[in-house]
Amino acid sequence: MPRNAPSGPRGRTATRHRRPGPAPIPATRQAVLYARVSTKDQEREGYSIPAQKELLEAYARTHHYDIVQEFIDVETAKRAGRTSFGEMVTFLKRTRGCKVILVEKTDRLYRNLKDWVRLDGMDLEIHLVKEGVVLSDDSRSAVKFMHGIRVLMAQNYIDNLSEEVRKGMSRKAREGHWPNMAPVGYVNRREGGKSTIVLDPTKAEIVRGIFERVATGMALEDVTAWARAAGLRGKHGGVIHKSTVHWLVRNPIYAGNFWWSGELYESKDPPLITAALFDRVQARLDAHHDTRPSVHSFAFTGLVRCAHCGKAVTAEIHKNRYIYYHCSAKCRKEKYVSEEKLAALFGHVVRELQLGPELLALAKRVLLESRETIKEDAEARMVAQRQRYDRFSALIDKAYVDKLEGHIDEDFFQRKRQEWEAERAEAMAMMQRLDRADRDNIDLGIQVLELADQAYDLYSRRTPHQQRILLDLLCSNSEIGDGKLKVELRKPFCYLRNLAQEARNDRAPSGESEGARPVWWAILDSNQ
Repeated sequence: MPRNAPSGPRGRTATRHRRPGPAPIPATRQAVLYARVSTKDQEREGYSIPAQKELLEAYARTHHYDIVQEFIDVETAKRAGRTSFGEMVTFLKRTRGCKVILVEKTDRLYRNLKDWVRLDGMDLEIHLVKEGVVLSDDSRSAVKFMHGIRVLMAQNYIDNLSEEVRKGMSRKAREGHWPNMAPVGYVNRREGGKSTIVLDPTKAEIVRGIFERVATGMALEDVTAWARAAGLRGKHGGVIHKSTVHWLVRNPIYAGNFWWSGELYESKDPPLITAALFDRVQARLDAHHDTRPSVHSFAFTGLVRCAHCGKAVTAEIHKNRYIYYHCSAKCRKEKYVSEEKLAALFGHVVRELQLGPELLALAKRVLLESRETIKEDAEARMVAQRQRYDRFSALIDKAYVDKLEGHIDEDFFQRKRQEWEAERAEAMAMMQRLDRADRDNIDLGIQVLELADQAYDLYSRRTPHQQRILLDLLCSNSEIGDGKLKVELRKPFCYLRNLAQEARNDRAPSGESEGARPVWWAILDSNQ
C-alpha cells in the first residue's frame, strides 16, 4: 500500500462518498402576461380576465417564468387600436431580456392577421398555454403551419360575425332605409330602438344648392369653391374637394333612391331634392364625358404594371387574332409578351396555392380541432349578451315600479326606457348573429380548403377572361420585367403561401404542393 494512502477498515483504501445535495433550482426567465376579453360585458361580469390570469400565473410558476409585466385589453375583436397590445409590442421591442409572451390561446392574442404578422417578425417565444403550444423561430415548420391555420380560423369566425351584421344592414335596406352612416346633408337619428337618417338642418340647404348650380352648367371646380365658402365640410371637418362634390351629385339617395350591395332601393327616408332635379344634373354631367365603350376587352389589362417605369401594361391585337401586352408608355426596356405567355406566368402563381394530400389532411385536422375553441368562444359571447339583455330588462322593470310609486316622472321613464330598450335590442341581435355565425363554420372552411387545392386545375381549364376573375381575387399588385412576373398576393393568401413553403421545405409534412389552404374562406363574405 502506498505510504500516503489513507487507511480504512481491514487495511483497505477508503473511498470518500458525498451525499447528493438538493437539485439545482432552474433559472427563471422573464415573460409578459397578455389577456383579452371580447366585450365590455365580459369584463363587467368578471367573466374571463381573472380566469386567464389565474391560468397563466400558475403556468409561470410551474415553468419558472418571472412575469415582469401584465397587459390586459377589454375590447371588441373588431374595434381598432388595442391599447395594451400596442404597449406590449413596444415593451418587447425595448426590453432585450424579455422575449416571452404567456397567453391563454390563439384567439386571445390576435385580433386580425396584421397582429399575427407583426409578432411573427419579432423573434419571440409565444406560449399558448391552453393549446399546449410553444412558438419560436426554432419551432418546426409544421407547428407554425398549424398555428397559422388556427389564426385564420379565428379571423374567419370574426368575419362571419361581420357578415351577419351586413345581413342585418341588407334587411334594413330592403325595408327602404339607408343602413349606414348618413351621407353629407343628413344625420343619423335613433328613435324607438331604430336608426334612421333625417335632413341635416345646417348642411341640407348647401347640398341642395350644389345640385341646383350643377344643373345650370356651373363647373364642378366653381361649385366646390362655392360649397367651401358656404361652410360645407367633410365628415371629419376637413376641406371638401371636387371629387367629394362629384360623388355627392351622382348619389341618388338625395332624390329618394339608394344603391346597396349592387341593388337599387326606393328610399323611405326624406328626399333632399326632386327626382327631376337629379335627372337634370345627371344629363348635364353625362354630356361632358365620352361614354363610348372600348372596341376590345382584354383579359389582363389593368392587372399588371411595367417593372422598369411603373406604367400600366396595356394590350393590342396583331393580325386580328394575336393579343400582345406591352408597357403603355412603350418602355424600350420591356418587350411585348403574348397573352398565352402572360396567362402561363400567372398560372405558376396560382399553382403555388395548391395543396398536397398530406398538407391538406393536416389543415383539415387543425380545423376540426378548432371546432371546440370556436364553440367555447360563441358560448362565452352568448352568455355575456344574455347577461346584458337581462340587466337592461331588470332596469326597465325597476324604472316602471319607480314611476308607479312616484319616484320618477313620466318623461324620465320614457326617455330611459327607450335607451334601455335599444341596448336590449342590440343584445338580442348579437345573440342571433352568434347563433347563425357558429353554424357549419368549420364544415364551410373544409369545403373552401378543398376548393383551394383545386384552384390551379380550375384556372388551367378556363378562358383568359374567366382566369382574370380568379386573379382579381388572389392578386393585389403585379409587375412584369425582363419576361419575369412578380405578383403580390392579397391577404391572407400571401401568409398561407409562406406557411406552406416553410412546411414543404422542412418536409414535415412532405409533399410537392405549396399550399394555400383556408385562404378562400377569409373572403367568403362576398364570394359565397
